[in-house]
Amino acid sequence: MEWSKKWFEDYKGTSREGVSLRSYSNLKIGGPAALFLEPWAEDDAAFAVRVCIEHGLPYRILGAGSNVVLPDEGLDEVVFYIGHWNRVVRDEHRLIASAGKSLPSLIRQAKECKLGGLEFLAGIPAQVGGAVFMNAGTHEAETSDLLESVRLIDRSGELCEIAREDMQPSYRSGGFEQVLITTATFSLTPRPEAEIKQNIETLLKRRAATQPVSARSVGCIFKNPPGEAAGRLIQDAGLKGERLGDIEVSSRHANYFVNLGKGTSAELLELIQKVQDRVLEESGLRLEPEVQIWRNRE
Repeated sequence: MEWSKKWFEDYKGTSREGVSLRSYSNLKIGGPAALFLEPWAEDDAAFAVRVCIEHGLPYRILGAGSNVVLPDEGLDEVVFYIGHWNRVVRDEHRLIASAGKSLPSLIRQAKECKLGGLEFLAGIPAQVGGAVFMNAGTHEAETSDLLESVRLIDRSGELCEIAREDMQPSYRSGGFEQVLITTATFSLTPRPEAEIKQNIETLLKRRAATQPVSARSVGCIFKNPPGEAAGRLIQDAGLKGERLGDIEVSSRHANYFVNLGKGTSAELLELIQKVQDRVLEESGLRLEPEVQIWRNRE
């Protein structure tokens, strides 16, 4: 990717070359980014997006790195990082959260405000922007269920706001394409703080008992096929505990792949392919990745 510093002369924020993405990944995998931007505010991000569009620079939006596989060789692209956007404003029964706000922190604030509804997201190490973009959820609920509106920078680099009724979310997709989410407004329900706390603790205990919560992972690797559970299909195919290099199919939950130390993206992708092939052979079902796999664009 070829670019010029003069294109970003009016951009406000930090810009660095060759930043290792490894430290921004839950898996601790990934090479350097050609250009790493941390805009100070949404207007600065919108300006930088327009620069990328004008000059044909490929770009990506990186949040908590909790649901993305980053390439070993790095990205010859512009990477926007907005993890420092973490403001939350209360408006009666609503919480307006910046995209970089972590879900655990948002859930704590909601509890303190005695506003319930977000508890089902407890234990998911994502940020608001990623949760909205991926429509993060469980069998109990999805992020989109609580959204009132989303403010974002669209594919033309313009700021706009989208109401819930104009969104088209689906299973593990918020229905957005190549946008930079800046804030999300959640409509919540007044509840006693003790009740919210109990809901959070119950869910966290359940996750700790069934998922490798302390391991290096990116959550569920595959989407659940209709009427099936990806983890059960993988286990039934005899792949629980399967290992390639330092990447292993978790022995606690087969839909989680963990990095045991020095695992690589190449090993992870090869293991994903192996699991897909074996499950297809055993069950006739093709598992579709839920995790976002980033590759350099040609």
